[in-house]
Amino acid sequence: SAIKDITPLPHNGCRPPKRRRV
Repeated sequence: SAIKDITPLPHNGCRPPKRRRV
């Protein structure tokens, strides 16, 4: 989807993405 396209890492829940300032 569009949201997953703009997001650097998809929310699959496998492992949390690095906390970067967004």
